[in-house]
Amino acid sequence: MFRDFTDAVFMIIKTHNFSPTALARFRELQRLSFSVLEETAASLVGGETEKEVAHALVKRYRSVGAGSFFHLPVVLFGERTALPGDWSLGSFFPRSKPLEPGDSVILDAAPLFKGYLVDTSYSFCFGNSDAHRNMMRHLERYRDGVPAAINRGDTFQQVATDVRQTMTAAGFEPVHAKHPGEVLGHRAVKTPNLPIQLRLKGFDAVSLLWFKFKDSLATKRIGRRSPLWNTHDASDHKAHDGLWLVEPHAGSGSVGAKWEEILVIEQGQARWLDDRPPHVRQWAHIAAGENYGPANGGANCQQQKAS
Repeated sequence: MFRDFTDAVFMIIKTHNFSPTALARFRELQRLSFSVLEETAASLVGGETEKEVAHALVKRYRSVGAGSFFHLPVVLFGERTALPGDWSLGSFFPRSKPLEPGDSVILDAAPLFKGYLVDTSYSFCFGNSDAHRNMMRHLERYRDGVPAAINRGDTFQQVATDVRQTMTAAGFEPVHAKHPGEVLGHRAVKTPNLPIQLRLKGFDAVSLLWFKFKDSLATKRIGRRSPLWNTHDASDHKAHDGLWLVEPHAGSGSVGAKWEEILVIEQGQARWLDDRPPHVRQWAHIAAGENYGPANGGANCQQQKAS
């Protein structure tokens, strides 16, 4: 019975051919998600633990209309932002690690709003760090480079490989290779708005099982539609249309940084869903030699709410 239920749900998970209205809704919800991350970042005073901030994020997202999460909010402080050592899925769960001056910070959340899945990341330094500033500056190149590579016809595998090689050549570890599925990116989807939300290993069960099922088919060459974008052979194809969450993540020593937002691909051509997400504003502040932390301008999430 459960298999019949999941098969029926899988059939109505939408991955591409979104209407202008649906794209506008994804954009609105992505902005709302970023605003929650920025407001939370701006509220930090030091001494908070990863667990406390993750709990606060869940409450904030619930208050603005998130019904569930593709994955629970990720909060990383200090050296954990660089995903050191033998990093596992369980390592992403928050610890009782307090925030200290000079720490790199990554806040990452993937809320589901009535089936709309958005996944956003916000990085900054709690204090001043030339190493973090330089890493953030380096990550800027991928926002132009990734869609340009797709638009010239590179395969997903080529793009992911080039990002890894470029990051390594710059002296950074491409630690998105330690993310589940070793992904540079993954699908953003519209799932059924179910009355009951089941969870599995911290993930929305329906979404996670769909991702695993589709990637398994692609890996076995039964299908060519993996929802994961990485350096594996299942990504050795031209870009599939739809919405993709791109998340380059660099690490070096005790410093880590990343960004994540929705890339729209239509008829093989790529463009970003939004023009000025927080990291784009941060790069402008960095170029001007200014503070690029949350004090330099995010929206107030209390002024918005998903409906």
